[in-house]
Amino acid sequence: MTPVDLGRLAAPQLAQYVSNADRRIVSGFRLALASLDIAIPDYAQRGTPGRPPIEKLMEQVDRDTGTIATYHDEKRKIGVFAPCSK
Repeated sequence: MTPVDLGRLAAPQLAQYVSNADRRIVSGFRLALASLDIAIPDYAQRGTPGRPPIEKLMEQVDRDTGTIATYHDEKRKIGVFAPCSK
């Protein structure tokens, strides 16, 4: 049996390649490591399944745009989204 040099899994070039690779290649990489009973590195771990909730996406948009009219305020109808009394 040929020993596996686990130090090579920590190479930044491999992490870069796997993070940009097609999902089928990453799945095969994870399968090979799991078959050999080797711990899967963080860069090859699966992400959270499904789409992120709309609140998380809108929080990121609000942070990126820096607007005062946030999704949270709109949903709660406060701040600039407060109903006007006439």
